[in-house]
Amino acid sequence: MHLFSLIVLILWVVVLATTLINLALIRRIDENAEVTPEPLVSVIIPARDEERSIEKTVRGFLAQRYSALEVIVVDDRSTDSTGAILARIAAEDSRLTVVSGEEPPPGWLGKPAALHRGSQHARGELLLFVDADISYAPDAVRAAVASIQQSGATMIALLPHFELVTLGEKIGMPQLPMTLFSFMPTFIFNRTRIPRFGIGGGTGNMVRRDAYVAFGGHEELRDAVVDDVSLARLVRQHGGTTEAVRADHLISVRMYHGTRELIDGFTKNSFVVFGRSVTAALVIAVLSVALHSMPYALVFCAPVRVLSIATVVTISLTRLILFRSLRYGMLNALLFHPPMTLLWAYIFLRSMWITGIRGELHWRGRKYDAARTQFGAERR
Repeated sequence: MHLFSLIVLILWVVVLATTLINLALIRRIDENAEVTPEPLVSVIIPARDEERSIEKTVRGFLAQRYSALEVIVVDDRSTDSTGAILARIAAEDSRLTVVSGEEPPPGWLGKPAALHRGSQHARGELLLFVDADISYAPDAVRAAVASIQQSGATMIALLPHFELVTLGEKIGMPQLPMTLFSFMPTFIFNRTRIPRFGIGGGTGNMVRRDAYVAFGGHEELRDAVVDDVSLARLVRQHGGTTEAVRADHLISVRMYHGTRELIDGFTKNSFVVFGRSVTAALVIAVLSVALHSMPYALVFCAPVRVLSIATVVTISLTRLILFRSLRYGMLNALLFHPPMTLLWAYIFLRSMWITGIRGELHWRGRKYDAARTQFGAERR
């Protein structure tokens, strides 16, 4: 037990160091940057039953302080008032194009099909693929354009600020930024061309149109469950470069509303991230509990109390530094790490059971055969 506790402490010291380096080296887009001339940007948004957020998202893009802009929303057979909201906004602003979605062809998932359909209507030199629940500050698009021009990258992924409202969101959602900033050497991933290390996100994938077309676009990702990350991998597979950049001061998202939505949302794709391996999912779930929650229990075990206390302090310091930088609550940083770990262990196991063993994938009112879906571009 003493050796185990020592190893866990060393691992968390590495995590702390990784967090500090990532925060220092991952570029932040500059809201004061100038772009001359302005290339046309086509914002492409898939929307299926998005009446809760679509108006705020679309009006945020139409309010951008960037003149060369068009917004294309694919109304993916919505059954709520999404279509009516979009029609009203389109009547007010000609920069908005509303495309009627169609039932996905055989072999296609709904979202990649909608993104592909939207891209066929785009005229821009730069394509910006975003989800329908994103908030962009007025200078965000201009800052993103300046960033991709300055870097010379084929694609940039815009890392957002996550809005945390309910207790479940405060517990569960920090897993995403912690993965990017603490558990992965993202600063190294940005400097490689290895496809598996490509990072993308539904909060903003800006890609050069010529490369997108040459690489096959979303037609190559027709069965991708995690289409946003898969786009980055596709770009890298074809020799392009991608970079994840910080945009949390200009872009925000409330990804899920409440614990139930969060669990259902990540259930659909967690198992496929592990390559549909039951062994991998079980190992990750066990390691998550062992490395993240056990140190808190072992502070009451006399033989390893000092090591366990040191580990808990290191975990807390890591979270405090990261949460302060990303503007999350300090009480959240101090109190909710073990609950976050246990919640995600449950999500991993639930995803394994539903999408792996039962072979079902439910999302946005559609049901798919999970065995016929893929993580994304690595299948080719």
